[in-house]
Order: sequence, then structure tokens, then C-alpha cells
Amino acid sequence: MGAVNTGDPALSGAPLWVVLNPTAKRAALAQQALERACTTAGLPAPRVLTTTPDATGWSQAREALAQGARHVVVGGGDGTVREVARALAGTGVHLGILPLGTANLFAFNLGLRTRNLHVMVDRALAGAPRAVDVGWASWRPAAEGRVGAPTPDVPFLVMAGLGHDAATVGATDPATKARLGWVSYLAMGARHLFSKPLRMRLSVDNAPGRPLTTWTVLVANAGVIPGGIEVFPAARVDDGYLDCLEVPLRTPAQWASIAWAGLTHHRWEAAALRYTRARTLWAVPDEPAPLHLDGDVIGTVADLRIRVQAGGLIVRTPTAQAPT
Repeated sequence: MGAVNTGDPALSGAPLWVVLNPTAKRAALAQQALERACTTAGLPAPRVLTTTPDATGWSQAREALAQGARHVVVGGGDGTVREVARALAGTGVHLGILPLGTANLFAFNLGLRTRNLHVMVDRALAGAPRAVDVGWASWRPAAEGRVGAPTPDVPFLVMAGLGHDAATVGATDPATKARLGWVSYLAMGARHLFSKPLRMRLSVDNAPGRPLTTWTVLVANAGVIPGGIEVFPAARVDDGYLDCLEVPLRTPAQWASIAWAGLTHHRWEAAALRYTRARTLWAVPDEPAPLHLDGDVIGTVADLRIRVQAGGLIVRTPTAQAPT
């Protein structure tokens, strides 16, 4: 990769814009490293917009677009990256990522996660542009016996989970999550493995809905979680499809075989887990169920609609075809 190319069309003729979550670990150090890199490359000082609890990245990215940005760098965790991606998807504006959060699942799948700030900044500025898919989700919120109107589409970059997977994420203590990262999700998940399966109807690519009993439904744009565990061994972030997983497991022996296969990087048995590929999906649980997007709990929903935007986001990565 090396030094920043000042002839790069995305970096010439317009200032670099940065959307930074100031509460992320090493946010100030990352900003300093980014400013030094721009100075060394002879680029103008980057224009930094910080997020707030009420403005978590989308409005800042929209401001950058309105000012003519061609390259936006986001510094933070998966939630901040997702909000910036919501604004940039479909625009052709390049996105550089400084993975400063706890899990950094999207960065992990693109080969971007590193503790070296200089490498991190170099990839965000000078990485190879790669068109990746974006998942979009809409749902009807359900609370206190009432069902709301469908929401606008919201993006997810790694994974959406409907059912006990989302309950597991929601039950994880924030302090434990901050201290242990993804290990905390796995520990909490073990407590929910034998929860009663959920009944729902599922339609893939506009096919007639079919009844389903499952622990969870996962829909993924990328397939690996930290630790190298392949939840979706065949998933790619740039194939124009989302991968869907149903988990109709019943016995401890089934769960043990799944865990061992994941930890040892073997493909999980199709008899135990059901994989499909989809461009669209509609799930309607018999009773409202919890939903998460990229590990952030959305709440309890009455249904879930998902679609893929093929090649909707241009991300700077270590290589044009980073492994997923």
C-alpha cells in the first residue's frame, strides 16, 4: 500500500472529511495520526466532525456529502460505521475506516482490524477501493401489545439477527462487553442455547412463506466473527447476495458439534443448520421477537424485511479483494 497517492481522485480537489466518535478508545490519537498523514502527503488538514449521543454519524456524513466530499473517513465502532455507511451508500464516495470500537466486525471481515494506528490510517487513506454489498432492513416495532408502522430502511454491514441471538446480544452487560469484547457475547450465548425455539413464517426472494421453528434467523453480508469462527463459511461481502441461517437445534450434542466445527474452522453440518442465499427476505414471528443489527439491539419487532444493495458501498481495504 505505502504512501498516500496525492493524485488519487478521491483525495484531490476536495478536502478529506472525518466522522469521529470521540468516546471511542484512542479516538484522539487516531485523529492526530490522520492529521500527520495528511500533512506528510501534502494534503489539507482533514475536516473533523464528531458524533454526539443524538447525532451518531449519519448527519455528519450528510454534511460532508453536501460540502462535496469524495472520501470520508469514519473512526469508531460498528454502530458509527453503519451510520456513516447509511449516508454514503449509493453515492460512490469512498469510505475509509478507523476501527476503534469493541468488536469492529465489519473491519474484521475486510481485513482492516489492527491496533497499529499508522497502519490503520494508511489503509483508510490509501487502501484499494472495493465495492461491497449493503444489507438493508425494515421492521414494524412491537411494544406493550402495539405494533407500529414499518420503519425506513436501515443498513447493516455484517449481520442481522432475529430471535434468541438478538436476546443474547441484548442481555450482555455493557461493562462486560467493553472489557471482554466478543468473548462476552459467546459467554452470554451459552446461557441461552436451550431457550424455547421461535415459530415464524419465512419468505426468501418473494417465495410463498413457509412455517419455521428456529432458535434464531441470521442474515449475513459477511461470515466471520472475531476469533476466526465462520458463522457463514461461504459468505462474501461482494457477491450480491445475503446468506441466511436457520438454527433448528434441539439437543446439547447438536450444539456441541456446531461449536467444535466453528472453533476448528470446519464447515458446519447442513443437517444441523440450514443455509440459504437471498436477495430479499421477509420473516414474521408468531410473537414479537428481538432484533439486532451488527450487534446493536434494535428492540422487539413484529416482522422483518431485508434486501441487499449489491456493490452499494466503496470501502478502502488492504487489497481490492480482501478475504471475508
